[in-house]
Amino acid sequence: MKYLLKNETTNALVTCKGYKTAEQMLKMMQNEFPSAGWLSCKKIPRDCHACQYCGNIAEGTFEDLLCKECKETFGHSLYSEL
Repeated sequence: MKYLLKNETTNALVTCKGYKTAEQMLKMMQNEFPSAGWLSCKKIPRDCHACQYCGNIAEGTFEDLLCKECKETFGHSLYSEL
């Protein structure tokens, strides 16, 4: 499973074998890395990925594809077009 962790300044993609809820992963990462200040965690659904620009969840497995919000903001579909 893949998870997207966020703190005030950083997004991090974490892969974990086995199933954990987003809440379980957040608690685990907060305990293991308290200085990182992780604030939230989202499980990335199958057939999705983290947007390379903003870190939000984007549709599809093609990692150059931007999320819906970034597509609307920039008028482009691909990160490589920015």
